[in-house]
Amino acid sequence: MNEFLDDFMGVIGSPGPTIGKLMDKKRWLAVFILILLTAAIVTYLSYPITKVEGAKFIRDSEMANKLSEEQLANLDKFTPTQRLIDALTQLPLAALMMLLAAFFVYLFFKVAGVEGNFSNYFSGVVHASVLDMLLGGILKAALISIKKTMFVHTGLTMFFPALDFRSLPFLILSQFDFFSIWYLLALALGIAYFTKISPQKSITIVVLYFLFKSLVFVSFSYFSMKLMGM
Repeated sequence: MNEFLDDFMGVIGSPGPTIGKLMDKKRWLAVFILILLTAAIVTYLSYPITKVEGAKFIRDSEMANKLSEEQLANLDKFTPTQRLIDALTQLPLAALMMLLAAFFVYLFFKVAGVEGNFSNYFSGVVHASVLDMLLGGILKAALISIKKTMFVHTGLTMFFPALDFRSLPFLILSQFDFFSIWYLLALALGIAYFTKISPQKSITIVVLYFLFKSLVFVSFSYFSMKLMGM
């Protein structure tokens, strides 16, 4: 238990050496489970608010024309079972997010000629996710509960409150989330420590990964909302 807490605090206070050593040991299961449980709990607690706001935006979009009056009236209604199922679906989704992130981070570093196995990089991504998916997720859930809206911001979008969440500028700015940047920087420093490459090279590779990830996410989100009539 003390070792787990030391690792947890080390990721926050000295991410480079901590994540680097954990990549070498390939120790990730406890933190992985904690992140999955946090994602499920956060979703369960914020579900009533996100459900109501999601229904409101569907009613105000072109999607409403494809639904009956009864369907529109029931959009914001849910049962305890639906709430629980939605929370439980976050378990595989959160796991998939970390797996995909680890795969592409591993791929980018491999292309750059950096050593290490996938298991090393997966351990690094899982522990760096403490900053983004765990701490960031808890803060966002708290803000949702306090403000009673799912549109809470912990990045550049907070400086542009007039932007529509469906607009391309909003989607681009949303990628510059403070917790996400913290996560990427910690991961870059951890990989540099583990692989013995310079922090500058590691940060450059992580920035390239970030640009790739952002391009895919923004493109997919923007065109998906257009196709759905939002």
